[in-house]
Amino acid sequence: MVVIQHDHLLTLIDLNPKYPHDEQVYDDEKDLISIQAFQCSCGRCNKKITYFHRYYYKCDQCDYSLHKLCSELPTTLKHASHLEHTLSLFQNEPRQKCHVCECTIWDQQLRYYCSPCMLNICLACGTNEVHHRTIYHPSHKHPLVPTSRPILVACDACGDEHKGVFYQCITCFLFFIHEDCVFGPKRLLIQHGTCDKFFHTHPLILTYGFPRVDQQAKFYPKCRVCDKSFSGYENLWVYKCEKCRYYTHFGCAYLRSKKSQEGKSNSYYITIRMK
Repeated sequence: MVVIQHDHLLTLIDLNPKYPHDEQVYDDEKDLISIQAFQCSCGRCNKKITYFHRYYYKCDQCDYSLHKLCSELPTTLKHASHLEHTLSLFQNEPRQKCHVCECTIWDQQLRYYCSPCMLNICLACGTNEVHHRTIYHPSHKHPLVPTSRPILVACDACGDEHKGVFYQCITCFLFFIHEDCVFGPKRLLIQHGTCDKFFHTHPLILTYGFPRVDQQAKFYPKCRVCDKSFSGYENLWVYKCEKCRYYTHFGCAYLRSKKSQEGKSNSYYITIRMK
């Protein structure tokens, strides 16, 4: 089905106008949590619009929303690989192969289509899809884009070494967050993250670092899951309780390391890249 422009006027919404300073500017942590929980569906690509996309268009007359980057996709395209005809932006089509790179274009995915030749071109080949997947994360002052292929590197959020797709800063170059970490919830009950192996009455709040001065003010607490300190790794993410001295490493809050499942074992360790 060819993509059709929406009939009504759309308003551009900025979900994070204080970026990249939201942690310093928001006085009420509950406000930030509520904003980060925002989700709606894009009327063009059918994928979720979240806080991390930052911008989206909203119709005031009906229940229609659109990623800003989806709105910027051209509805027609002349491609160097197929100059005979103009391609049109299509959606809700069956699975096909890309004419250029031969990747699979899955059901519901946007693609450029030539009707006379029944030829499909994926967004990555037709446009700059990396730009389309840019996110604005409150932990970092520059936009992040996903790596084009899986890599092996230490994550700047949890400190663990992963192999997979990472969101990378193309300004700093040396900042990487693994895709399993980048959308971690701002608010978490430790019993939910650890499948009831650990319990705490209050919800934990995600903070993007634990400076030494803050650790000193709290008398150098240890992680309640692995019983290790936070010293030396001030830039790694931490879950903390706002009401009492309860802290966990970001990775420990989800028991992502096998040894963290042993609880407070002295043999527990996290592989962390030194800053």
